[in-house]
Amino acid sequence: MRPTVARSFAVAAVTVVAMAAGCKKESGAIPTTPPPPTSTAAGTPSASASPAPSSSASASPTAAPGAVFAADGIGPYVIGTTLSDLRTRALVTGVSESPHCADAKGAEATGPYAGQITLSFKADRLTAVNTNSTALVTPSGARVGMTLAQLLAVYGSRGTLITGTLGNKAYVVRVLGSGLGIVFYLDATFTRVAAMSGGEATPLEDAARVGEGC
Repeated sequence: MRPTVARSFAVAAVTVVAMAAGCKKESGAIPTTPPPPTSTAAGTPSASASPAPSSSASASPTAAPGAVFAADGIGPYVIGTTLSDLRTRALVTGVSESPHCADAKGAEATGPYAGQITLSFKADRLTAVNTNSTALVTPSGARVGMTLAQLLAVYGSRGTLITGTLGNKAYVVRVLGSGLGIVFYLDATFTRVAAMSGGEATPLEDAARVGEGC
């Protein structure tokens, strides 16, 4: 959906975010940081099952349950869920094919998450959830709009600051042992979080590094 680093970093962040959605990407071993499917370290839920809302959604003391954005997704949008399942529950709209990656799609959320998140699918499985909303917060308390200094204070050595081939910068926090992670895309000044994506860590990080990936 939007996985290519934009020329303008503010849009770039959202673009890479989207790119992750149609193509190939909190938390390190954080007790509650990476909102895994049921627990960050729990790993990706079965793609054939109808996963329940992320359990980590109740882990953050700084946000309402439905506002917790984790490595395994948010609310009913759990990484690994099938597109057909979300369609059956009327949880997606605006589904579109990725112009860059084969068998990849992007979509918009519905209901309370409409306008707040976009979704990325590969082989009809949800691989990333993306946002540039300041209303959503990770289990550890990070969010869009936060300064890089604040982000570093939250995660410290659990995250890695990377520079992409297009000159963009992003901060990557992986959930140990799960294959999931959250990528925080920095704005053009490299001092503030412009957007973030949660999902499969490797494709998301690849997209942040090279501007695209499948």
